[in-house]
Amino acid sequence: MSNYTLPAGPMVTPPWRSALLLPLLVLLTACAIRPYQGQQLAQAGFLDRVVVQEIGGITISAAVPDAEETEALTGLDLYAQGIQPVWLRVENNSPTRSRLALWSIDRDYFSPIEVAYMNRRPYSRQGYDAMQRWFYQNALPRFTESGGVSEGLVFTHLRPGTKGFNLTVFANKTAHDFTFFVPLPGFVPDFMEVDFTALYADSELRDLAVGELRPVLENELGCCATDASGELDGAPLNTVLIGTGQAVRRAMLRGEWDEMRSDDPRRIWAQAQNFQGRPPDAVFSKSRRDGDERIQLLLWMSPWQLQGTPVWVGTAAYLTVNHGLGGPAELDAMLRDVKFLRRFAQESVTADLDSAQRFLLQNIWYNGSLALTGNVRGMPPVTVDNPRVGFGGVAYFTDGFRLVAVLSEEPRALDETQFVYDVVLDELLSGENP
Repeated sequence: MSNYTLPAGPMVTPPWRSALLLPLLVLLTACAIRPYQGQQLAQAGFLDRVVVQEIGGITISAAVPDAEETEALTGLDLYAQGIQPVWLRVENNSPTRSRLALWSIDRDYFSPIEVAYMNRRPYSRQGYDAMQRWFYQNALPRFTESGGVSEGLVFTHLRPGTKGFNLTVFANKTAHDFTFFVPLPGFVPDFMEVDFTALYADSELRDLAVGELRPVLENELGCCATDASGELDGAPLNTVLIGTGQAVRRAMLRGEWDEMRSDDPRRIWAQAQNFQGRPPDAVFSKSRRDGDERIQLLLWMSPWQLQGTPVWVGTAAYLTVNHGLGGPAELDAMLRDVKFLRRFAQESVTADLDSAQRFLLQNIWYNGSLALTGNVRGMPPVTVDNPRVGFGGVAYFTDGFRLVAVLSEEPRALDETQFVYDVVLDELLSGENP
């Protein structure tokens, strides 16, 4: 090995290294001295879209900024972080101090200091202090004195589409429950494009007594949705909801279902299903974070009412990114392959319609939206060994029962739900095999 040593002398930095270090030094220096400046909340343009409600002397005003408005207000791209601010104003005309439960808006809401901490890195110490101050000063206070007004921001999880949230305010020994649906620019849910008053002629509408409901649902309502021609059966109509449009939206909100636009690509399968010659009036979707499946609820307003309350017929079903059996040629061959259909039904989550229906029931019940429930017969049973295939190429099996759920606009405790006719028990007692 050579004994050669480097000659002593000053170290010379290559020019290319200096060229790289200089911009980095400038960037680090700029970050270290970056100030923070949030907008004055009173000047925010989104406050022109305020929605107002009053209950028991408590007036709540609510507005929600979109992504651009949020960045203009806070100087931060909070939407990219999954954070959506909600502006609230509480006017307390009750005789006692009011207290607002932030948890009722979002169980996992972000504290203002938490949001500031999440975004601290690009700022100098002074900038971070200023950001903490801004978020703290513009946060919504929990308490409002009698005759007083308070306002500020609550930092919730981002939810696509209309911003729906519940809000509970305690005042004068009473819990006042509000439900808000705050529209955002550029989003119109599918049902807002439907003229529900023009769906049926007066001669088609029927207001049913309680005793008339079950016979109508079992004998007059068809088993399934159809294709556009009305000739081919599609997804079974395994769900009936009874409630006002507001009650349906509140149930979906409490259950954390997403509203959908009429042109949403996730709506393609639903759009092909028809009842009374039209695609669904509303489609709600709920996705799993750890998989590619989601559950969809398709709803149509029926021509029936139960003592003046709308009756909605629908389908609850699991979907995956690619839930069909293939194109026309492949489908024709597969429909003749009984072993393949049996295997598909046994292994595909989309085939198990009853699980989707029961998930919906539990979702409505455990989130406080279920007033009354029961089952009626919707179609003959379809076994997993002999699955049925709808016109879209989706194989399924089902016990054939149709869920009936009467919705409550106000939150209900689990033990306040009433259970009516039990078709399973009726058929067992009569000796029938459901």
